[in-house]
Amino acid sequence: MRVALLGAKGDFTKKAADGVKRYMYELYTNLKYIDSINIKKIEFKNIPLLYQGFSPFPQSIIYNFKDYEIIHNLEPKPILPLNKGRALQVTTVHDFHGIIRPEKEDWSSLKRILGRYFVLIFGLKIALKKSDYLICNSTQTREEAISLGYNKNRIFVTPLGVDKRFISKRIRRKRGFFKIGYIGSMSATKNVSFAIRAVKLLKGNLLFDIWGKQDRTYNELRGLSINDKRIRFMGFAPESKLVDIYDSFDVFVHPSLYEGFGLPILEAQARGLPVIIYKYGKIPKEVRKYCFEAESPEHMAQIIENLKEDGYNEKERKKAMKYARSFTWEKTARETFEVYKKVLE
Repeated sequence: MRVALLGAKGDFTKKAADGVKRYMYELYTNLKYIDSINIKKIEFKNIPLLYQGFSPFPQSIIYNFKDYEIIHNLEPKPILPLNKGRALQVTTVHDFHGIIRPEKEDWSSLKRILGRYFVLIFGLKIALKKSDYLICNSTQTREEAISLGYNKNRIFVTPLGVDKRFISKRIRRKRGFFKIGYIGSMSATKNVSFAIRAVKLLKGNLLFDIWGKQDRTYNELRGLSINDKRIRFMGFAPESKLVDIYDSFDVFVHPSLYEGFGLPILEAQARGLPVIIYKYGKIPKEVRKYCFEAESPEHMAQIIENLKEDGYNEKERKKAMKYARSFTWEKTARETFEVYKKVLE
């Protein structure tokens, strides 16, 4: 079986801050261990004077894909492989947020407008129109694809995986102040302000560490927390220290309004942490299964207070941890390989 995995230059590098890039790296790495498949990664170059997100499009038109049985677009990039012979085109869709809720995207600059349009909207629309099959990372994304008119019989679901480090490394919980944690983007969709409001309602000695790259909402979040020194902005979370950062928390909060999957939730649960999400956020049922669900900042504050006073029920902790650790990149690769076999049959 000959399969081409498509991306841009540098996409197959392991980057903790980007879930899609991590998926591309892990899928390529783990598929290589399957004997009956011949995998090649194709990294389209960035074309000078052409917007980076659009660079793969003209290159895909002239690229010769005739030696492959499957062309797998992993992000998806905006591509149009005209010279593909009988090769089937499979596209992984991580979410449809840019199409379903365009008003929630960041349109604050020309660069962001081009990026959102070419990658999130143009790329996805081409994927829906030109792909023979879709792979979605959750049942929620599958349902969104169906609502947009894609044939439900041509959609497969292969969830993402938790890195081995989160499973094999011994949990070392640090003693000290009770610590609430968040790791991720600070974009408006992540709804970090919800968690800040909850923490400000709490009394006593505790810390709230917010890890993530500064986004356009950073100043707003700083302003919201300026009078509470317990709330700390820690900056970008280095990949090499991710497990230790999770282990420094007593509670993990992830109040996102929308997730295509929500990998940080499973990572935190794999480290034995209770996870609190926003009840009305669109988070796939596969991921939210063992989460505490807060209806409001006041409700989140109450859940945190209960966990602080009474601890995390050991039976529930073990169930959540076992479930989270069942999501592995090896499993993602095996299930993707099964998709390849089905579509070729």
